[in-house]
Amino acid sequence: MPRPIVFLSDFGLEDEFVGVCHGVLNRIAPDSKVIDLTHGVPPQDVLRGALMLAESIPYMPEDAVYLAIVDPGVGMARADLAVRTRSGNHLVGPDNGVLSLSWERLGGAERTVDIRSPGVTLPFVSSTFHGRDVFAPAAAHLATGVPIEAMGPRLDPRALVTVRVAEPHVRPGRIRGQVLGRDRFGNVQLNVRHRHLEAAALHRMRELEARTSSRSLRLPRATAFGDVEEGQCAAIFDSRGWFALICNDGSAAETLGLAVGDGVVLLEPDAGG
Repeated sequence: MPRPIVFLSDFGLEDEFVGVCHGVLNRIAPDSKVIDLTHGVPPQDVLRGALMLAESIPYMPEDAVYLAIVDPGVGMARADLAVRTRSGNHLVGPDNGVLSLSWERLGGAERTVDIRSPGVTLPFVSSTFHGRDVFAPAAAHLATGVPIEAMGPRLDPRALVTVRVAEPHVRPGRIRGQVLGRDRFGNVQLNVRHRHLEAAALHRMRELEARTSSRSLRLPRATAFGDVEEGQCAAIFDSRGWFALICNDGSAAETLGLAVGDGVVLLEPDAGG
């Protein structure tokens, strides 16, 4: 039975790139359902794409093939990767780390190959659109049951590129983290989990101070967006379990002047330091 394909990219929707990849998928695997996870990954942001893909896995079909195309190095010397995980799922994308958080979540990489077989890729492979010519065909073939061994030569999993989320610096009463991302509402996601608040003894605080390079703001803790009054900002754990800064009817990113990678210090209000 054909497997579903979960498709993520940084292509956006203004150009034909997503539709062309859909066409390739449909020609090879017409009975496979394609789930468009997102095509709004910030351009060339491999870590953000890797996080989005990995964090979606618990909600996707158990037998899904994952296709991820965030490929700033397209046409350069890097592998076109297909991975079979210990869970039996397949992942397809460039060897730049965009798949690495997902294969870890799926039990690790059991078999990895460089997609080179002429019967798998399209007859002509563009140096600028491997998504169409290499990755989409490979994902479609895997979804129809073609074995990964037919994709190309084997690769050593230990040599593959991986990405990691930087750990925040934690000490009693203080966490120095950084911005992982922002969504279209301006909510700011930090690289901070509940365990980090516990380690800093900040988890019971009803308010926290958030300091950036340009300003400081006292933020009440909230458990839902409805807890936050209109025009007010707050701190909350988002649906992915990351600590986030939010503003009701406003943008926390703009209010605090934050962009991806910026540092944010969380501490007890009036604690100094």
